[in-house]
Amino acid sequence: MRNSWWIVILVTLAACQPLAGRHAASPVPPCPARMDDETYWLEEWHWVIELSEAQLQEMLKLREHEFEQSANPTTRMRLALLLAEGPQPVRDQTRALELLKGLDTAQASNHVRALAAMLIQVIEEQRWSLNKISDLNRELKASQTRIEELELQLQELTTIEKKIQQREIPNNK
Repeated sequence: MRNSWWIVILVTLAACQPLAGRHAASPVPPCPARMDDETYWLEEWHWVIELSEAQLQEMLKLREHEFEQSANPTTRMRLALLLAEGPQPVRDQTRALELLKGLDTAQASNHVRALAAMLIQVIEEQRWSLNKISDLNRELKASQTRIEELELQLQELTTIEKKIQQREIPNNK
């Protein structure tokens, strides 16, 4: 009898656990009834990144249409999430940043506000990183050019030195 209670407890606890990886196996979009739940936004993002390029373009048009019809915080966030962190064919972080900064925080849920703040931070950090990388690439290119110039000067000086050494100095007799 005691062992059967343990089995009942384990089965009950197992049933209470969330199903990990559900988003990857499901071709169905997340349930919109849970849009105020942080799990919804994770599922939305994972579902979107699995779409083909053609499906992504269709999804972008759908999200834009939804936002035009009702510019509430949820439709704004759905479009911004797709633009901010979606796959490359639909990514437009400048536009996503505009949408996120235009979010009406008074109407948005806590989860939407938190996600918006996080996305703004991620976009700004990515922009900073890209700018830093560009600056470093320019500096690297300038350094490489300077090294090539110095190597050429060194080569010319070496040639001059060899010519001087090869010259015969006349003997005084």
